Amino acid sequence: MHNLGHIVPSASPEEAPFAVLWPSAESQRTRIQELLHDIEIGSIPSAQTDFDNLFKSLLKAAGNYRGTGYLPIEGLTRYLAQERKFAKTTLPFLASVARHLPDLFPQARLLVPVAGLKHMMRSHPSVHLRRIQVLGLMAASFFGTIPHNQRELLKKFGDLRLNALNMHSKGFFNREPKLKALLTYFSEMQKTMGSCWEMMLKNNDFTQAKCPAACSCQEGRVGSTSPVDEIISFYLHTPEATTFVAPGGQKVQRSSVDVDAIVSQPLPLSDATVDLHGDITKSDGNLQVDFADRFLGGLSMFEGHIAQEELLFALRPELHAIMLFKPALKDDEAVVIKGAESFVDYTGYEKTFKVFPPEVPVGSHWSVHRRTPLDSMGRRETTLVGIDAIQFRDKKKQYSIQSMKREILKAALGFQGDPFESSIHEGRAGVATGKWGCVIFNGDNELKTLLQWIALSAVGRTMHYKAFGDSQLESMEETLLAIRSRFPTTKDLFGAIVECIQQREESPGDEWSLWQSLLKLETKKPQ
Repeated sequence: MHNLGHIVPSASPEEAPFAVLWPSAESQRTRIQELLHDIEIGSIPSAQTDFDNLFKSLLKAAGNYRGTGYLPIEGLTRYLAQERKFAKTTLPFLASVARHLPDLFPQARLLVPVAGLKHMMRSHPSVHLRRIQVLGLMAASFFGTIPHNQRELLKKFGDLRLNALNMHSKGFFNREPKLKALLTYFSEMQKTMGSCWEMMLKNNDFTQAKCPAACSCQEGRVGSTSPVDEIISFYLHTPEATTFVAPGGQKVQRSSVDVDAIVSQPLPLSDATVDLHGDITKSDGNLQVDFADRFLGGLSMFEGHIAQEELLFALRPELHAIMLFKPALKDDEAVVIKGAESFVDYTGYEKTFKVFPPEVPVGSHWSVHRRTPLDSMGRRETTLVGIDAIQFRDKKKQYSIQSMKREILKAALGFQGDPFESSIHEGRAGVATGKWGCVIFNGDNELKTLLQWIALSAVGRTMHYKAFGDSQLESMEETLLAIRSRFPTTKDLFGAIVECIQQREESPGDEWSLWQSLLKLETKKPQ
C-alpha cells in the first residue's frame, strides 16, 4: 500500500519554507469559500462581463487584485460564456476541488499564515503529490485564490526567486493554445476523477480514495491505484550524495556527482542516435529533456512566449505545480519530474504553436493521458528532466573550461533521472534531447551536443538526439560515430574539445566547426 499522504518529510534540521496556498486573514478565506461554494452548487454566470466580475472578486478576496488595472482574461471569460457545457459541469467540479484545498493539504492547517506544501531543496529533495493534490493546486491557481506574492510572504527565508504561478495578469488566458490545453486537462480530470471526488465528499475523507466497485474510476482500471491517488514525483538532484524517499517510504542513496572526475576519467562514450524528424515529447521510454529556464516554467504565464519549455508546460499542465515550491535553479541543481502526462498534441512553435486532440499510434503512448502505463509506485511512465543552460550574450564565453564543466555537471545531474528507476526497471532508459541551450541562449549546438554526450556517458545512458526536421543535421549521427572512433572516452573527448578550442583561439577564422576540428585534430600517440 502506498503512503499516499503528502510530502515526504525532511530529516534535515535545515528549515524549508512552505508555499502559501491561501491568505492568512480569516475574512479573506471565508470570502473565497463563499464564492467557490456558489460555483460548486451551480450558481454560474452566463454573460462574459459577469464572469469577468466573478474572477475579479476571487482575485480581490485572495489579495491578488486591487480593483484597478487591466486584467487580460477575456480569452477565458469569453470561452466560459460561450461553452455552457464546460461552465455547467467542469467549472463546479473545479470549484469544489479548489474549495477543499485545505483538506487536500491538511498538514498545512497548523501553519497559517505560512501554509502550504514544503519547498523542494537540498534538505528536502523528494516531493510526491497525489494527482488530486496537483489538480487542487491547478484549480486554485485557475481561480486565482493562491496568493501571487509568494516571495514577499516568505521573505524571512531570504530571496527565494520564485516564478509566480499567476495566470491572470500576464496574458496566459489570452493565448488560445495554452488556454485550450489547460481546459482540456480540467475536462479530462473531471471525467477521470469526478466519481472518486464525489465519494470523497460524501465520506468527508480526502485521504486515500475508498471507491466501491460501482465507481466509474474502476472501469478499465489496472492495479489498485485510484486516479486521484496516482502520484507525480519531483526530485532535486545536486552534486553531493543524496538520500531520496519514495512515495511508499523506501529510501535510496545516490552517490555524489563530480564533474572533474567525469572529464578526467576514461569513461566509455555511450551510444548515440540521431532522429532527423524526432520529437522529444514522443520519445516513449526515455528521459525527456526540458530545456528549462532557471525559473522553472520560464515564460509559461505570458501570452506571447512558447519556446521548448513553455511548450512542454502547455502540453502537460500539471508541470506548473512545481512553480509553487521550487525557487530558481542554481548552477549545481537539476530537477526530475515523473508522472506528468500530456493532454493534447501540437504543431508549430512560438507564433505557429497550436494544440489539438492526440491521435496516438498503436504501440505508442507519447506520454498521453489514458495511454501512458503506471509504474509499481503509482506514477505514469513519463519522466521529464529540467536542466537550464547558460545564456551567453558573448558567445565566446561558452568555450571556457569553467562554462563547459558547468554544463556537463548540470546535464549529469538531470540525467540521473528517477532515483528509483533501478528498483522498477531492468537497465537504464536513454535520454531524448536536442538543441539544449541553443537558439535564443546562443549556444553552439555542436559543443552542447558533445557536452551532453559526456554527461550521458558518465551516467550510462544512450543519447537519442531529436533534430525536429533540421536538414542540416542529416549526417550528424555519422559524424558523432566518427568522433567517438577517435576519442572513445569522456576524458579523450573533453581533452580534444579543449585542444580544438585552444587552436581556434590561436588562429581565429570566420567559419569554424567543432565537429570538423575534432575529426581533423592530430591525435597524440600513446607513450
